[in-house]
Amino acid sequence: MSAFHPSGSTSLKRVLVRLLTLFSVYGLTFTTACTNVHSTGRIIYESPDTVVRLEPASKVSSAGGGNYSHPALLTKDQIDVLLTSVSARTKIGILRTFIGAPGTPRLFDRTDIDLLASPIQEALTQAKPGEAVVFYRTRHTKGARARVTSGVLFVRDEVLVLYVANFWHPVMTIASEVGSKDRLDDVRQTTAYVRDHPWVSVGDQDFGIFFDDLNHQLSQRENSLWDHPERTIAIAYGPYLQANPDPIKRAHESEEAVQQATLPKIERQVITDLKKRLLELERANAVLTEKIQNSSVTAIPSNPPPVAPPQSQTEQASMERLLEVIRHLENRISEMEREITNGKK
Repeated sequence: MSAFHPSGSTSLKRVLVRLLTLFSVYGLTFTTACTNVHSTGRIIYESPDTVVRLEPASKVSSAGGGNYSHPALLTKDQIDVLLTSVSARTKIGILRTFIGAPGTPRLFDRTDIDLLASPIQEALTQAKPGEAVVFYRTRHTKGARARVTSGVLFVRDEVLVLYVANFWHPVMTIASEVGSKDRLDDVRQTTAYVRDHPWVSVGDQDFGIFFDDLNHQLSQRENSLWDHPERTIAIAYGPYLQANPDPIKRAHESEEAVQQATLPKIERQVITDLKKRLLELERANAVLTEKIQNSSVTAIPSNPPPVAPPQSQTEQASMERLLEVIRHLENRISEMEREITNGKK
């Protein structure tokens, strides 16, 4: 039977304490390194609430493998139009369609777009074929909380691909509130982590993003490279930008669509019908104008036969009547929208 030696037991305890301390220190260091690694990407724009930078495609898991058509030469106004034309909404149950309604709220509001458009344009201009553009936006709420939107975009073969990882998702703003016992998933739900990893979706989120014009969107979202195809859109931007060159007009159209989506169905249908009729009249007016311009440059014969009053005068009178109808419809549409808006208040 072996004897019990108090001194030996004390020494063993000291060794164990030292080992546990070392493991704790190294474990904490390793965890901190894993969760607080700062990005080494090329910063294009950085502020407390906004980041746009370039990251290697090999680092960004949602970047589609690289080989992009970078640099991509788009103007700030063109980026503005494209960002304005993207909507997003939280899913309710299973997303049964990849089509957004005309009145779906925008992914970004005007303040977001004003901050992001120029840096994204600059990033695409500077990007190399193996670099993707990542972005981060935050909106502060009460206490140590904020909501973040972040994602990735790149251009390949005249197609702009946009992937949104986080859609105004609530996260913590103060890292000290994350305790050592929190799960890694909780540690990731901080502004610092999302800022450094904009391509990583954190927490439990369920949303989809949509482009306003399906005629310029690639349709194969079901076969996307990502786990969440409803968070990715691919836009054939060339033809779309030709059809929508004015960012101010595009912003007005999208805001109008969102406002009308909140109106009662009958009033909304009346305004839609009036605008449809207005568009038809404007097209007829354009045809008449072209005819008048063409007739004015046609050579007149030296001895023209006697005829009724020149056709251009008749067409001119028709065009004036048409313009009067258009003005009346425009006034009526404006009146109805004001009446409905005032009635809701």
